[in-house]
Formats: sequence, structure tokens, C-alpha cells
Amino acid sequence: MNSRQYRQWRHRRRAAWIEANRKRNHPDPEAEHLIEFAMMWAPFGGAGEEEILVRFGMTARRFIDRLWQVIPEANCAHDDIRLLASVYPHYRHAGGPGS
Repeated sequence: MNSRQYRQWRHRRRAAWIEANRKRNHPDPEAEHLIEFAMMWAPFGGAGEEEILVRFGMTARRFIDRLWQVIPEANCAHDDIRLLASVYPHYRHAGGPGS
């Protein structure tokens, strides 16, 4: 192995180690992907309907409902949760007629 190959191998090995040891937001990979997506778009006012539909195959309303289902089990910081709440407000269903 020459020095260039060794450096590439070391770089890939370190990247794999960092990925394996990073703190996960959620134990469920699908839920973690949902949270990461929401956090990525939060500084821009949230993801649009089309982006959510393409990425997750659900409406924005369903995305927000699902996001708030997984947040209680997540390892998100309080500041992150506040940011998500300001961008993706969770509207509780009243469940009655006309709601």
C-alpha cells in the first residue's frame, strides 16, 4: 500500500468511526431521518409540501404529526425542540364535528 492509498484508507476508516459513534437523535433510523430532515429545513422556515411528498411520500400535515410522535423519544436538545415547534407547529385534533 503506498502513502496515497494509506491516507485514503485512513480517511475512510475515520469517517466510518465518526458515523458509527455519533450521537443519534433517535434509536429508530426512520424517525432519526425525519428529525434530521426537519432540522435541516428549520432555518429556512421548514420544508415545502413538495419536498416532503417527494422525500417521505406524505402530506405536510402527516409529516408534522409523525414528527411530533417521535420527538418525545428523541435525544434532541431543548433548543432544537423549540426551533422545531416554531417551524412545525403541532395542531392537536379536536376530534369533534367541524374540527
